[in-house]
This record gives sequence, structure tokens and C-alpha cells, in this order.
Amino acid sequence: MLNSSVNAYRRLDPAYEAPNQIKVSANDRSSMIRIPFGNEKTARIEVRSVAPDANPYLVAFTLLRTGLDGKPPRVDTSKRPRIRVLPDTIHDAIRLYKSSDYVSKLLGEDCKQKYLAPKQAVANRSGIELGSRIKSEEIIHHHEVTNQFLWNTF
Repeated sequence: MLNSSVNAYRRLDPAYEAPNQIKVSANDRSSMIRIPFGNEKTARIEVRSVAPDANPYLVAFTLLRTGLDGKPPRVDTSKRPRIRVLPDTIHDAIRLYKSSDYVSKLLGEDCKQKYLAPKQAVANRSGIELGSRIKSEEIIHHHEVTNQFLWNTF
């Protein structure tokens, strides 16, 4: 819900624009959530991985609800901490979204499915499998463009 388009995943590259590591830090700019040092007048929280084309109302709702309902994860201090990262593509994000019980609790199953339908359509038109197979969405789109072109020549 914070990165809802194909282009949003292009910027989630550690060497590019937005951070993709799921962690919180006060001074590390590669972390997803940053809480800079400050006093009571300058205190703030930065969620640095939100795409500019995300729905601002859905982002605000998700962040506030997660902040109010969220529980800190249990950390096993005997193991070395692993670095968790956000999905690389919209296809991976959709797969995780579908299997998320938290999203079902957050939005409700009906709204979850309504939000998923257009995102799945966008993902099906993306070029991740470019050259490996022809998708039905491409056939329909190009068929309509060809028909429009031929119709306009008469």
C-alpha cells in the first residue's frame, strides 16, 4: 500500500533513491523508518520508502493504524540480526499482499480484494516477463490500437 505501482519498485534500490531495508534508525539513511535526533520541538518520524504516487489517505491510515495496533517484534538476542528488505518487484509485493493476514485485518477482506484488482492489472502489463511470453493484456491492448489505426485510415 506504500508502494503501489511498478515504478515504485524501481526506486527501492539501495544505490538509488529510496531505502529498501526494513529497519529503524536515528542516523542511517538506508533504513525505511528514520527517527532523527532532536528535542521536543524538532522531533519527527520519517517513513522514507513511500512512493510519491501512493494514495496519501491510504498511506496515512495504514501508518497510523499500524502504529496504534502494532506490536514490537520479538528479538532473539542469541542470533545475529538479519537484514530484511522490501520486495523487489510489484509481483513479489502482490504475492506477499495476498498472503498477509495483517492486511486482511487492517482493510477487511472485501476492501483487500478491491484494492488488489487494479494492482494486479497493472502488474500484468509490466515488462518483467518481457520477451519470455505474450500476455493476454498485451494482445488486447495492441489489437485495440491496431484496430483504431486501421479505422482512422478510412
